[in-house]
Amino acid sequence: MDTSYLAQQVTTIIGQLHGLFDDIGVPSHERDSREAALFSALSETLHNQLRQVTSEKHEITEEAHRLMKTIKQMEASLDDNKPNPNYDTDDSNVKVTYPLMRCLQGLKEKYNAVSKLHRERFEQVRKLAEALESYASHLETSFVQVKLPPTAQNATISPSFDISPSYVASLDNEFTRVYEEYTRRVNTVKTMCQEIIQLWAELGTPQAQTDSAIIQHHRDAPEQLGLHKDDMANLKATKDRLIEEKRTRERRLNQLRSTIEDLWDRLGIEMHERKQFLSSNRGCGLRAINEYEDELARLNELKRQNLHLFVEEARVKLQELWDALYFSEEEMLDFTPAFSDVCSDALLSAHEAEIARLEALKDQRLPTLQKIDRHRELVRERDDLQASSQDASRLMLRGQKGERRDPGKLLREEKMRKRIAKELPKVEAELKKTLEQWEDEYGRPFLVLGERYLDELYASSSKAPPPRSKTPSAAPMPVKQAPKSAPPSRPGTLRGPPPSRAKTPVSTFGGSVSRNPLASSMSAASGAKSPSKIPSRAPLKNMPHGNNSPERRPPPPERDESTVRKMGPPRAPPPRMKDLFIPPEPAATPANHFEFNRGDRSESIVRHVPPEDPYDDRNYMSHSMRVGYTPQYAPPVPGSRQISQTSSTATGSTMQSGSENWETFSERSEEPEQDVDFYKYRQAAARNKRFTPEGGHASPRGVQGKKIRSIRGVDGDLMTEVDDGRMVRVVEGSEAGWTDEDAY
Repeated sequence: MDTSYLAQQVTTIIGQLHGLFDDIGVPSHERDSREAALFSALSETLHNQLRQVTSEKHEITEEAHRLMKTIKQMEASLDDNKPNPNYDTDDSNVKVTYPLMRCLQGLKEKYNAVSKLHRERFEQVRKLAEALESYASHLETSFVQVKLPPTAQNATISPSFDISPSYVASLDNEFTRVYEEYTRRVNTVKTMCQEIIQLWAELGTPQAQTDSAIIQHHRDAPEQLGLHKDDMANLKATKDRLIEEKRTRERRLNQLRSTIEDLWDRLGIEMHERKQFLSSNRGCGLRAINEYEDELARLNELKRQNLHLFVEEARVKLQELWDALYFSEEEMLDFTPAFSDVCSDALLSAHEAEIARLEALKDQRLPTLQKIDRHRELVRERDDLQASSQDASRLMLRGQKGERRDPGKLLREEKMRKRIAKELPKVEAELKKTLEQWEDEYGRPFLVLGERYLDELYASSSKAPPPRSKTPSAAPMPVKQAPKSAPPSRPGTLRGPPPSRAKTPVSTFGGSVSRNPLASSMSAASGAKSPSKIPSRAPLKNMPHGNNSPERRPPPPERDESTVRKMGPPRAPPPRMKDLFIPPEPAATPANHFEFNRGDRSESIVRHVPPEDPYDDRNYMSHSMRVGYTPQYAPPVPGSRQISQTSSTATGSTMQSGSENWETFSERSEEPEQDVDFYKYRQAAARNKRFTPEGGHASPRGVQGKKIRSIRGVDGDLMTEVDDGRMVRVVEGSEAGWTDEDAY
């Protein structure tokens, strides 16, 4: 309603009242009183309405402020960032606004939302607190360190109670700590109860001395036994007491068992009796201890009856330790009980104490003793090798029936000699240093068999090493060491033909070449390019004729005379055979130009033969023996008797050859050879032998200016015509000059 209309109504009504008063004739003073009463009633009504509306406004405002406060408290309890209570924060979202009814409606809606979130958070916290209290009730009351909310079913919580995420996290951590402690104590109690029960069983504790509560609850409900610290301390004390009792019994049983097993070994008790006794007396019970003590008493009685056997066994062990420690006879005699004839417990105890002392001494000196053993072993091997090398027959004798020869014995001896020469100085130097340190530390000499071992080492090092045997002869032959750049050069010794058991004839076609530069150079060239150059055995560079390997030395610049490698029956060669005969100088003879050169060989050593037997140079045969490729077809017949320069040069190059000592072993098999009449062959060789002067050699292009022609024989052998018109047969193959069997 509009206020102007109300004022118009009041004016109209007052005017009508005045007219009525006039009509009635109301006096003026009464008229004023009646108008005053009317105005008073009208004013009272308006003021009453105003007071009522004002009161309603205040109520709505108070309710709004109350809702605002509750909302702020719940929000603060739900949030980690709590405002300072001394200051009012101006929150535009939570404040009294007009109209009040609309503000109150908004506050109620927000209150309902915050209250719902608060109740949900509180339910979560209450459940967590209930679980925590359920575990904490088995622990000490002071164990929980976080304030818990009320956990009753219908309990209410103040809006200001902290249920923020940080509080929930701290409550969760506290629950985890309480639960872990509870679980740890439960497991500890369960483990201790199981150990206590196991100890009762092992120790054979009677039923009356056990705790029935532990046996009843240890598996399903160990918390019933108490999880407080006092309860756990009581259980631990019980377990420690039982463990100590078990250890005491085990120590006693171990002592008894060790003594019993030692007596079993000494007395030779059968194994099945031992196993039967051990299987029937297990555990740590008093009955087992009594059985062990009875068995020990029985064995001690047997030991007393067989005391002399124990003393003998101890003396055998004592002798082994004396030998290992290299004791001298005087040091052995220092222990007088070892020579006593009166057997007693005291004598046996003295032996056992001495054995223990010597074993400790052996362990202390073990590194030094090992070095001494190694040194003595090397010295023994050196002496054995030196003695063996003086036996000339070791390389020539055939094996017995059913046994095989040992062609690699010389190589093994050389390897052993190198190994000893390499290791012995190192071992001696290291042993000297060790012994000197030992003597400086202990202030007394280190004795081996009663002698100071350092003196022996100094004496052996001051002596020059004896010369080793260079050749397998009865007496050593001093040989001058040639420089490494050139092979040793000396006249070859003489050797007779072998018996008729040789498989391959010796050809006289390969004439010897001496000090011929052309032949030497061609031999080196052909040896380097030969496709089948394979060393017949491992080089023995320390032997007098060991530099025969083409891989270890350059081509030799000169050669001495050599002979056909034929060996007689097994016998020791006389020393210095080369001084007995002066071999004639052989003449050059053309070689088979179809042969491949297998490389150079060193000089050969042959035996003395009867004077009527011819000698022939076997240089060419040594080369032809190494041929790795043997043609399966016959060489073509030359169309002319003219020999080319290439063939002559190759022939001269094949003559520069030699052998190692007595034999050469090839790893490559050769083609089977044809049967030869050795008697006729030797007669032809004697007739066809020619020699070359010492100062030079004939031209490789021909012999005495004549041409050499070659023809193929009926039997497939290559025949060559020499200067006097006779035909000689050229024998090819690795066995052309000699075989391994010729050396034996």
